[in-house]
Amino acid sequence: MNMMTSFHTAAVGMMGQQEGLDVTANNLANLSTDGYKTDRAAFSDLLYTNMKQETGASYLKAGSGSKLWKTDTSLDTGGIRQTRGDFDYALPDSRNFFAVQTAEGIRYTRDGNFQKALGSDGLYYLADTEGHYVLDKNGRNIAVTEGQQPQTPGVFTFQNLDGLQKAGDSFFQPTARSGQALVQPDATVKKGFLEYSNVDLSKEFSNMISQQRSYEMDARIVQMSDEVMQTVNNLR
Repeated sequence: MNMMTSFHTAAVGMMGQQEGLDVTANNLANLSTDGYKTDRAAFSDLLYTNMKQETGASYLKAGSGSKLWKTDTSLDTGGIRQTRGDFDYALPDSRNFFAVQTAEGIRYTRDGNFQKALGSDGLYYLADTEGHYVLDKNGRNIAVTEGQQPQTPGVFTFQNLDGLQKAGDSFFQPTARSGQALVQPDATVKKGFLEYSNVDLSKEFSNMISQQRSYEMDARIVQMSDEVMQTVNNLR
């Protein structure tokens, strides 16, 4: 393996570890975000090069580094705490979601931290903390009337949860892989409760330390390769 190959392999490794650190940092930033679901960075190897040792000998393989392949989202249920809030809701079943109407379309979330928001018609409706209206099982806004309990938010699930795509904050949006949302009329909804983020602090710190050390090692190889190439060039 020549110096250019080692330089390139280490540089690609640095970029991959930086992307992994970004994923970990985002998880840590959302440690206290209700209903947030942890992302996991998954890496894949780049192409290998066959290197023959000598005539008749088997080939050795030289790697070209790795890259961030995808991020998987853990949909495991976070801990559920009691708040006694009038507009707080939690879903014990990790397959279920609430639906909210955003400017980009209907989005699905596990965050049941809702409130009442004044609509353009002068009436109050159930909304999330950003003012997006929460939908009932029929896809309609939920009116909030003084002195009355609002209708329970609609609960939805998907045929293939792995096909859901994160859409910022704690939102998910359906894709062709996930299929369309399916109403869950008999789902359990806990009023006066909220779901914690499912971020595991100790695991995230462990990932961060491992990624930082890998980044530093790759950076050291880049530096060494550069120094060797400079020395070779000075000998010419």
